[in-house]
Amino acid sequence: MTESTTAHVWVGAGRVEQWSIPIPEIPPTGLLIEVTANGICGTDAHLIGSQPSAPLVLGHEIVGRIVDFGSKHPRTDADDDPLEIGDTIALFPWLPCLVCWGCRRFGPTATTCSDPFVYGIPPEALGLPPLAGSDDTSLSGGFGRHLVVRPGTYFWRVPESMPHEIAALLDPLAVAVRSVDVMKTAAGTWDEVIRPDSTAVVLGAGAVGLLAAMVLRAAGVTDIIVSGSRPRRLALAAAAGAQVIDIHATDAAERRRLVLDRTSGRGADLVIDASSQPAALGEALGMVRRLGTVVEVGNIVSTGVTIPLDPAVDVCQKNVRLLGVAANPPQSYSEAMALLRRHDKLPFADLITGRHDFAHLDDALADLAGDSVKVMLVAEGTP
Repeated sequence: MTESTTAHVWVGAGRVEQWSIPIPEIPPTGLLIEVTANGICGTDAHLIGSQPSAPLVLGHEIVGRIVDFGSKHPRTDADDDPLEIGDTIALFPWLPCLVCWGCRRFGPTATTCSDPFVYGIPPEALGLPPLAGSDDTSLSGGFGRHLVVRPGTYFWRVPESMPHEIAALLDPLAVAVRSVDVMKTAAGTWDEVIRPDSTAVVLGAGAVGLLAAMVLRAAGVTDIIVSGSRPRRLALAAAAGAQVIDIHATDAAERRRLVLDRTSGRGADLVIDASSQPAALGEALGMVRRLGTVVEVGNIVSTGVTIPLDPAVDVCQKNVRLLGVAANPPQSYSEAMALLRRHDKLPFADLITGRHDFAHLDDALADLAGDSVKVMLVAEGTP
């Protein structure tokens, strides 16, 4: 077996270096994968621009081919499907401790654990003690060519018919799935909004926003409006059947009027803010109808920007159901993988607008800054 591998290591603000790193021993219930695809997330670019507390391999949207199992690994995935050496898997990047109050109360859910490990994310970004002084960061993320998958990690077998770059959409698609799942209610309740006759607005046409629109359509909502700023992303939304609003060609008041005009003055039944712009939450509350639902999923990282909000007018008088999304269980990933298995019928491939070999991370990051949707690192020869 290979004794060392290469990885892009985040070493300083704006600095990533390629290192040769020893492959550690595989834990008895862990496994070793060769990373074949890894999605580049906006969080990765944000982190690279800051100073790490210790060198770290980033990348949390990880797909890889199994090289070897630990001696006591059960050789099954999260759905109990059997695994063999050579099979491909996609990871749930959060590894909760399973012993803290949050894990005991809520289960193995992203962001609820007080002492998690997250592949490719520094712990200080999660409000945890930094890595400084630790030597356990060598193969921590998907920007390396190999990864030791730790015991307790949830992962799913990727069908042979699924391109690895499609499988690498699992994490952002699971976020979109969760954003829709939290709105679901029993049929006929006053706050039911996932209905064939609903009008939905998605603010932000990035990967999560476009995937949320796809999940809404798969759930039966057909009248969908997507707002954004980049022409390529808006064109993809339009091609998928959404009405699009260019935020550079409209102001907030005009966008609200367009939504009200489309809904006979009522407002949208549901609004998902996936834009990462704090002002968009205020816009969402202005677009939603009485007894409607607003989901905030875009502003998960604080920029220190605040917005004016009148809780009486914007929330209470309209009886708005306002839901934040950060906690995400493995169930969302299982649902997302089920959707990815329909990749021959759903336009996931259209969202992948950049593909780069692992040797060219700089090009991938530059691509992400342009009019792209999803940029992938893909190993040469990967199906």
